[in-house]
Amino acid sequence: MGETRHTSSVSCGVKQVNTAASGRPTVDPIRSILTSTARTFVVAALIVMADRLSPAIAQTANSNAGLEGGQDNLFDAILAKPNQKTPVLQDNVFATAPGLGQVAPAPQFTLNALAPALFNSNPQFLSSGGSKAFEGSPLVRLGWASQLFDTPIRVSGAASFETERFVNAPGAAIDYIRPSVRAQYINPENDQDYSPFLSYVPRVDFDPTFANNFATRQDVNFGIDKVFNFDCAFNRVPPASNSSSATVWSFGFSIGAQRRFRDPRPQSHAFIFNPSASYVISDQWNASFSMPITRRWFDTTNGVSQRNLTWEPTGVVEYVIPGDWLGGADAARWRGNPAIDFVAGLERNWSNISGREYSQWRVGLVFKTGWRF
Repeated sequence: MGETRHTSSVSCGVKQVNTAASGRPTVDPIRSILTSTARTFVVAALIVMADRLSPAIAQTANSNAGLEGGQDNLFDAILAKPNQKTPVLQDNVFATAPGLGQVAPAPQFTLNALAPALFNSNPQFLSSGGSKAFEGSPLVRLGWASQLFDTPIRVSGAASFETERFVNAPGAAIDYIRPSVRAQYINPENDQDYSPFLSYVPRVDFDPTFANNFATRQDVNFGIDKVFNFDCAFNRVPPASNSSSATVWSFGFSIGAQRRFRDPRPQSHAFIFNPSASYVISDQWNASFSMPITRRWFDTTNGVSQRNLTWEPTGVVEYVIPGDWLGGADAARWRGNPAIDFVAGLERNWSNISGREYSQWRVGLVFKTGWRF
């Protein structure tokens, strides 16, 4: 595991522990074993993905048919929290995510696990009459990030395994495998600079439990991130390679375009705007708000041209469990520097096609952990 680097913002009395991207990790006696295991995990995920990206997609009666669905933005909102203790991958749809605008000083793996317990107002994405259900949707994500040789391009890759289960809506249960690859320009002297990126994010949808592959989609995204950091007096934080320790307020946006290839059809393209904001309240408490907006145009299929507008405001308040409660800093690090997130989010979709409009609320708690090695 990498060494934890301590920095403080004395003017505000808020001390943050920065593990996002700074400091070259020291040699750990089991680092090579963990790294080898992580590489095996990623390779296995890619092999599974290659096997599943085939022309033949089985049919399914699953009510959540994957045209909508997935909690990509919700999970990224949780992993974008301004928590400098729990490591997260430098790959996120929100520009205010920790370390997103910073170089990767050394090749590093990051493992995150999320355990949500949520109330879901409409797990079937119905226009009306949807079930109200309790939801458990754990995620495990292993990622890797490194600079591309001596260039300002940071490359990253990840493999996520996700599952959604419902108490009162078993027909909506679904599983996902979601790898990703991303290349992003990083200004090594200013982590608040404009930061263009290119990413490829496929997703394979399954009936439980990873049984019947009924849909596959492949997203190609191009966009740009921009963030504005402020201290506790609301003064702009000066440009620096790592301004995390001085930042209390952070505002940012990610804007981009997407082409989605999907089997079964329809394919689509989209314009995406993801504004976000975060606030460091204290060492243990922080809060964030994000509001992704997606305008999607589906290819014409059987004479039908679907147009969707999706709005996903999400608020998250996070409590980082103190290391003293877990037996000290080292014990907390081995336990993944856990945090508890209080989440409330709305997904509202408008469409020109009858039956494709829906609203869905998710409210609950998420237990978050992360390790870097």
